[in-house]
Amino acid sequence: MIAADQNQSWLDAHASTHFANISWLNELRNNALAAFEQQGLPTVRDEEWRYTNLRSLKSHSYHLSMASPLSMELPATDNPRLVFVDGYLDAEHSSALELDGVNFVAGHLEQSDSSLAQYHSTTLPSSQHGFTALNTAYAQDGYVIELANNQVIENVIEVVFVSQNEGAVNHTRNFIIAGANTKCSVVERHIGKAGSVYLANNVTEIIAGDNAHIDHYKIQQESEEAFHIGGVFIQQQRSSLVKNHNIALSGLVTRNDIYTTLQGEGAHMEMNGLVFGTGRQHIDNHTQVDHAVPNCTSDEYYKTVLDDNSRSVFRGRIIVAQDAQQTNADQQNNNLLLSPNAEADTKPQLEIYADDVKCSHGATVGQLDEGSLFYLKSRGINNDSARALLTFAFANEVIDRVNIESIKDELTQLVAGELLSGLEELV
Repeated sequence: MIAADQNQSWLDAHASTHFANISWLNELRNNALAAFEQQGLPTVRDEEWRYTNLRSLKSHSYHLSMASPLSMELPATDNPRLVFVDGYLDAEHSSALELDGVNFVAGHLEQSDSSLAQYHSTTLPSSQHGFTALNTAYAQDGYVIELANNQVIENVIEVVFVSQNEGAVNHTRNFIIAGANTKCSVVERHIGKAGSVYLANNVTEIIAGDNAHIDHYKIQQESEEAFHIGGVFIQQQRSSLVKNHNIALSGLVTRNDIYTTLQGEGAHMEMNGLVFGTGRQHIDNHTQVDHAVPNCTSDEYYKTVLDDNSRSVFRGRIIVAQDAQQTNADQQNNNLLLSPNAEADTKPQLEIYADDVKCSHGATVGQLDEGSLFYLKSRGINNDSARALLTFAFANEVIDRVNIESIKDELTQLVAGELLSGLEELV
């Protein structure tokens, strides 16, 4: 629990916020605000945050972000996209507003009809930390993708969240609501102005109906001094397939919660994660797969590369309910340390209450294999290039799981640019 005056400072930062008089939404906001006032922001005394000290985040003062003109260059793309600047939709730079079958509404929480009430916050865990509560209480804007039954969106939809306001907090709340027999691919990009200090607090809720197929990507390239708190919360019905790809490449302190509940038989969840840490970066990923019914499967594959004084935290939890027979769940977390000062904390967890299941988990923390380095150097490759090649091969196993070719090529170039820039001088 943080001090009462620190709690108040966070509430003061949001004091000027005004929302429309929508009864169901106001009730949600008020309940979330009461929860925050009771629990405050997480501290290392909280078990789920014991390795993530937020002292550096709390040392800054913040204000709620305001809508502002885009002042950064956006990544090039051929895909239709939405752009949110400091938490608000930028219609001028958005090209997906008229995409058939997709409901995009600026200020959607204030302008949407009551249909969103049946979905809002339903995917969140019963116990939430203070940042999620703040998002529910003060979310300014976000996207809604709502697919009717049997609707397939062939286009890859890109959503870019830009943070450029120094000292700002922005909250976005997003929804992917996919009916039965639907399909879509969504790429979320989180970028920020270089050198700026801000807090991006984002929550995405995904509801996958029967036989829905959703491919969801989160690519984080925040400012090197920024704080990013994110949550992706998912519910899956019968025979649904959801793939979540979580790519964290920059930002001073990052925390991602990715939770899914398999509620219909035959559902499958795939979680893929790739983390690159340098400098003083701290990246904390908490995942949870809740097998609530029989005959569901899950596959989780996270890899981390750490250099300099960076640190990562991974807590992967798989829960198999008592009646969830014929569950098949696998989890793997591999961590590569490139510096003696880098640190990886990993905590895989299995909670199995059924007896007819097939579950496995594994975690490794280590350095580059000396035998492989020796082999490459014996073939005339210099030490730096040999290390870069092996590191790239380690990370590329996650990139190979990306289904969208343009995103796979982009990630390959990003990683290669970091690691293999000197390959023209192999010897």
